[in-house]
Parts: sequence; C-alpha cells; structure tokens
Amino acid sequence: MNASDYNRYLAAIKAANDSEASRARELLRQIQADMIARHGLSDNDVDYLIRQFRYHI
Repeated sequence: MNASDYNRYLAAIKAANDSEASRARELLRQIQADMIARHGLSDNDVDYLIRQFRYHI
C-alpha cells in the first residue's frame, strides 16, 4: 500500500472510531471491504489498519 492510501485509510478509521457505535461499525465495514478489495488481506498495512478499529465488525 502506498503512503497516500495508508494515510487516507488511517484518517477514515480515526473518523469512524469517533462516530457513534452503530454508525462506526458500518463505516468500518466499508473501509475494511475497500482495503481488502484494493490491497488484499496479505498486505501488512491492511492488517495493521484493521487492528486500529475501535469496534470488532
């Protein structure tokens, strides 16, 4: 994952984590689906960013 994508995902995750719980879970699901579709589960950055989720989805 390039630095631009990483920073964009990290900012989106932080914003989602600060949302109300029900909305946050939906946002995090969308972020996770996009990251996996674009970069795959084997990408170390994807793994790290998913661990930054406040809520388990």
